[in-house]
Amino acid sequence: MSDGIGKLDVIVIGAGLSGLASALLAVEAGKTVRVLEAHAKPGGRIRSVFDERTNAFVADLGPSWVWPAFQPVIGRWLEKLGLETFAQFDAGEAVLDYGPDQPAQTALIPGQEGNERVVGGSQALVDAMVSKLPQGMVLTSTPATAVQVMDAGVLVGAGNAVLTAGQVIVALPPRLALSSIDWKSALPGGLQDALGSMPTWMAPHAKVAVLYDRPFWREAGLSGRIASRAGPLVEAHDHCGSEGEPAALWGFIGLSPEARAALGDELEVHIRAQLKRCFGEAIPEPLAVHVEDWAKNRFVASPGDLSGPITHPDVGPEALREVYFDGRLCFAGAETAHQSPGLIEGAFDAAERVVLSLQIATK
Repeated sequence: MSDGIGKLDVIVIGAGLSGLASALLAVEAGKTVRVLEAHAKPGGRIRSVFDERTNAFVADLGPSWVWPAFQPVIGRWLEKLGLETFAQFDAGEAVLDYGPDQPAQTALIPGQEGNERVVGGSQALVDAMVSKLPQGMVLTSTPATAVQVMDAGVLVGAGNAVLTAGQVIVALPPRLALSSIDWKSALPGGLQDALGSMPTWMAPHAKVAVLYDRPFWREAGLSGRIASRAGPLVEAHDHCGSEGEPAALWGFIGLSPEARAALGDELEVHIRAQLKRCFGEAIPEPLAVHVEDWAKNRFVASPGDLSGPITHPDVGPEALREVYFDGRLCFAGAETAHQSPGLIEGAFDAAERVVLSLQIATK
């Protein structure tokens, strides 16, 4: 069944940062484009907490940091999208947590030089790109299910519709691209191996954002950082807004996906207890605790991501960055980047590389 659109120049599969950036660059080059996104809204692994009281996004449960001083790709895109950043707050001592049987200690510990956050949260990157795309171009709740390369073009199945394009950009995590799409046209063996072996950043992880009425840790001269051997938070940071409010802490949960699933609703109880252990029983009760368990998201985590070690992906094999089927197919997930794979910069780097590789950039 056709969707009635006719043949497009480019179909982008996935509306995360890399997919949206690829689409934007293709549109700027004068191409007709559709973006297919499985989630109900664009953004991929960008997941921000919206506060109806302030009518603003107040915390990031996906990627949050950028390093503009060391990431020229980020600098270009921030300027292109008209966005600003602010330095990650890290003034004061951190809390060292050894578990419920030992008192927490404080100490100055090294920070990450140059890490910054986008004003308005990472969601601002998504919103800025979507605002520049023609209305209706991004089709949400529309996962791509099949891809077939024909002489007349590339056919992409999406639900009951089949779209046709001259070129297709697959902007999904590599493992998900391999496992979630029915590849009617056989992929080269080396590409299949590269896709299947590339870990998906954050897929096994869970992140938490804890909102407060005020940044009590700053009032006590603390940075908001936690380094813990006990958990469930193994790492936490100040996550207040650019002007110091709204107040929030943000961190990684160190438990395995299986351990998190076993705890269920008790996980939040353990998080609250740990925060009191670290900062004292007298701290205010959180306004809200938001947990994002990426391992439960079938549009992010594939089975291979949940069985291996929780590590950040290294730069993957060159097969991830090659062009296939005579210039008709290319992969642009953040993990395919040749720098900062899996990170925000990696997503933009992959998009820039793809439009050049497919020769759809503005000439």
